[in-house]
Amino acid sequence: MFVPQRVTCGLTNAPVGGVPDVCYAPATGNPNGERWGGIMSTVHTVNQSVGRLAREHPGLEKVGRFGWAAKGVVYAIAGVLALLIAVRAAGWSNDPSTGTEEASPTGALKTVAHGAGGPVLLALLGVGMLTYAAWRVISAFLPSDGSAKAWVKRIGYLVSAVLYGFLAVTAFSIMRSKAAEAKNGNTSVSQASGGLMAHTGGRLLIGVVGVIVIVAGLYRLVKGFKLDVDDELDLSGVSPARRRWSERIGAVGEIGRGVGIGLIGFFLLRAAITYDPNKATGLDGALRTLATNTAGLILVVVVGVGFLAYGVFCLTTFTHRRLQGP
Repeated sequence: MFVPQRVTCGLTNAPVGGVPDVCYAPATGNPNGERWGGIMSTVHTVNQSVGRLAREHPGLEKVGRFGWAAKGVVYAIAGVLALLIAVRAAGWSNDPSTGTEEASPTGALKTVAHGAGGPVLLALLGVGMLTYAAWRVISAFLPSDGSAKAWVKRIGYLVSAVLYGFLAVTAFSIMRSKAAEAKNGNTSVSQASGGLMAHTGGRLLIGVVGVIVIVAGLYRLVKGFKLDVDDELDLSGVSPARRRWSERIGAVGEIGRGVGIGLIGFFLLRAAITYDPNKATGLDGALRTLATNTAGLILVVVVGVGFLAYGVFCLTTFTHRRLQGP
């Protein structure tokens, strides 16, 4: 059987935070060698283009790293809020205010608004989310090999840009008004679902979105279990021990994110099946619903620990962020 020869296509001026290019040379006598070489040449050209962009515009990586850190803060706070729901549901706290804050990225922003220096911190997080959204847009339009996988990643980057752009707008909105007056994420999802279901095909659309969100959650779960968390990071300069712990913490984070995303998709799908928009809810509503029984409480803890771990992962690795196309 033909096995291509692996060679390193090194660049004398490697991009900041980049890795050496790897290509494959066809073995002598391979009937498909020319076609294989053409494909690998395309991949190599894409890697060179991304590396060149990183070298010529190092500021792009710095911007992305700031957004990565802001993302970590939001996730860490959301994780703590989710764990407080579990504490309240398990009866481990006598404080009536425990677990009352909305456990979601939006809830995390509201929590920041209530603290000392809230407006300043909100402004920083808002700018961070905005720069992260811009980073995702840039990543989406970087050259790729044109494969189906690359296009799926490209779409995913754009969806991520929209979500974090919305989160940035939310941060600025909370900063201008009182945090307590900000709309609850659960209510927003229910109202949006109700509005869509009032139109022809709206119920089907909600169901399709629910399925897509569930698939996205499963994708995150798979990444977590496979320890596939460093695809956008350059950890080549860190010690083996730190790399292992970074991967483990990131894996726990991806599993928690996967469960949380999957839960939102499940409730959307259930709302479509039952034709009841009130059953569609945000992350906070999903966690509070699950916390009413023991099995559900375990899932709430998984999400809380996962979000907190992902926040720590972001905050401890943001300086190793690297530019990467689809």
